[in-house]
Amino acid sequence: MRIENGPTLVLLRNGFLSANQTEAGRFSAAEVMIASPWFHQTFSQLRGATHWEADHLTIAGLTLTHGLDLQSATADLSRLGNQRVGLQFDADAFGGKIRGNISHEWRSQHSNWKIAGGATDISLEQTSEAFGFADRVSGLLHAGNFTFRGNLAEPDLVTASLWSELTGLTWRNRTAEAMMLGAALYNRRIQLQQLYIKQQANQFTLNGEAAFPSSVSGWLSPDFRGNVSASIDQLGDFAALFGANAGDFAGKITIDGAMDTRDRKFGGHLMVEGASLTFFKTAIDNLSAKLNLKATDLEIEQLAMTHKNDSLSGQGKIDLSHEHNYSGTLEARLNNLIDYLSIPREAAGKGNQIPADVQATIDSGKWDVRGVIHMPNSSPMSFTANFPLPVGTDWNAFRISPLNITLNFPSVFLAKAPQLFHPQIFSDGILSGNISLSETLQHPHIDGDIQLMNGKMSGDAGGSINLTEASGRIVFGGNRASIEFLNLATKSTDLSLRGEIDFQDTNNVTVRIDGGMPIFDLTSHQIGCMNKIEFASVPFTLAPAVAELQFRGSLFQSDWTIGLKERTIAGSSDIPDPDGVTREFPLCFSSNPLETATLLLGSLPRSEAHPATTPPKKGTKARQ
Repeated sequence: MRIENGPTLVLLRNGFLSANQTEAGRFSAAEVMIASPWFHQTFSQLRGATHWEADHLTIAGLTLTHGLDLQSATADLSRLGNQRVGLQFDADAFGGKIRGNISHEWRSQHSNWKIAGGATDISLEQTSEAFGFADRVSGLLHAGNFTFRGNLAEPDLVTASLWSELTGLTWRNRTAEAMMLGAALYNRRIQLQQLYIKQQANQFTLNGEAAFPSSVSGWLSPDFRGNVSASIDQLGDFAALFGANAGDFAGKITIDGAMDTRDRKFGGHLMVEGASLTFFKTAIDNLSAKLNLKATDLEIEQLAMTHKNDSLSGQGKIDLSHEHNYSGTLEARLNNLIDYLSIPREAAGKGNQIPADVQATIDSGKWDVRGVIHMPNSSPMSFTANFPLPVGTDWNAFRISPLNITLNFPSVFLAKAPQLFHPQIFSDGILSGNISLSETLQHPHIDGDIQLMNGKMSGDAGGSINLTEASGRIVFGGNRASIEFLNLATKSTDLSLRGEIDFQDTNNVTVRIDGGMPIFDLTSHQIGCMNKIEFASVPFTLAPAVAELQFRGSLFQSDWTIGLKERTIAGSSDIPDPDGVTREFPLCFSSNPLETATLLLGSLPRSEAHPATTPPKKGTKARQ
């Protein structure tokens, strides 16, 4: 037997039914299949008892599947002549009870359904196993009621109500102690009486009303107006309930406000307060925000965050249209800039802090930033930056966007400054400079200079180069820079160098270094990957000498190489290549030391001063 009603199909195979008023009958079916948009299930080998009395047919004792037993189902056929049927049923379902009453009347031009049902203490774990859910679900449908009257083909006349309470819900890594949902439908309006979620110390409540959508697409942009409130003491657990990683969030937060999505436009307001928060490993001691949702933009009326002695405050507006422009102001005061830099903690082991003050004004996605960094026992470092940053800009797009940056640092005493590198590079020295950068990061125009005086190298720096002292000055002009002098020293030799830097394209930067003092290549074999440079003293001149060191690579990548260009020997018949190098090695300072080697270079030893011989005094005779 096959019954179809729109998208719903009921198929009965090998069914048998007998019933009379004097004795019990029986019912059997090899297979019953029910298919609808909301439900699809097949029941096999069904057997039960029947009874017929006063135009009522009752089927009882029917086991549908493991855990689901139909205690009784009574069909009221007494009004069949008036085009009306009814059905009452009572079932034991997965540890609980389900009761329902269904009637259908089609004598008028308006077909009418009446449905009422209730459920208590149904195990969600048994339900998921019986219906073969892919993900395990546990918990209890503690109570539920449902009513419906009307015909879905005539939504204007439909009334319905729903109330359900779930307890001990667990799904994947999501848990909730209780979830309650109460809603009603009348006159094409959905009244959300309450959506309540309780999760240990977390509580969330949403209520309001919405228009019943007239199409399937309408459910994706509902016309909703309501209130929301939340008191969250364990933010990580609450975020996990919606699919987020619980480890990325922590702390307490409260939310109170109202929202309106009428005419597909957002509106409303939210007040957010938080304490002891963590967002993606960023700690926030206190958070306060006031948000206003408007038809076309999100207004951040107030934003304030603090962490220890650090603070961030601001206000602004975000355009919710296709352009997603945003404007506003931000002000940050940091007690220690190092806390927000991705550097190892041991690199800042001296304990000196770097306070910073930063202000930013944003106008339609264009940033105007200025700030001051206070290095210990040094002159303040000031900087400015102007750049566009539209929503969705990635690193590659930012590198070719126009920008202007200035940086002024009159004197930074490296002995007192926290080290930003590990292992530590400088233990003493004075760094000063004034830099102005314009055009783009990929093709920059830089003016200014940087100077290092009396630089003392840390012993840890010997891990990559065996220098003990360094001083130098670089002057920038356009897309090139001149290394006016670079004086280096090791324990046994001094080097006086100069050079130039070509950064027309930061994807292909070239640094050329040469000098009056000869440098010799003492590496006798080919090196696959070089992670250390050592300078050794040689007692005499070797030929041929290295005329130039060339470093090549991308400024924002690690694929650098070092090339050695030999000095042309007088009288040689070879025609030199002005841009060619004799030997070239890849640089890989961050690679596995077991797979790398040392580039050994030589130079003449340091000239030692010899004490002058004291001439004998007049009148003194030499001993015979």
